[in-house]
Amino acid sequence: MTHEQIEYRNYVAREVELMSKLLDLKIRNYEKNIRDHKRANKRFDNELLTLIHRCEGRYKSVLKVPDDSPEWRAIVLKRTEQPVLSFRSRKMGDMPAHEAAEIRHEVAELYNRGYPTTTIANILGIRINTARITIAHHQHQINSQDARKVNS
Repeated sequence: MTHEQIEYRNYVAREVELMSKLLDLKIRNYEKNIRDHKRANKRFDNELLTLIHRCEGRYKSVLKVPDDSPEWRAIVLKRTEQPVLSFRSRKMGDMPAHEAAEIRHEVAELYNRGYPTTTIANILGIRINTARITIAHHQHQINSQDARKVNS
């Protein structure tokens, strides 16, 4: 093996390691977003429950609270503040070619790790259908490789 081949091999190994670390970072960010959302949702639920208890304390039932009471208005306002969990949803066509190629590799990697399609899309910030199509291409490629091995 020549010196250039060894250098190239080391370069590829470093690139693969870097991509793996970046993918792990994306996974951790996704998990953090989920945890933060759960925490915000729990806080929202507790605040809403507190408002409901105030109504029950004053009117004996939420059903008996007048629509124009400050307590009811507080509940209505609070309901508009419910946390929403959302993720980016980019199209591959909107990305530079090198980023799209990286995303395709990451989709395959996450799929091989056992992540469901929706989670893969959310982690990578792509459309669910894009992840689904990329996984189908990945499976087709593997099946084609397996068929060639059998026929050889």
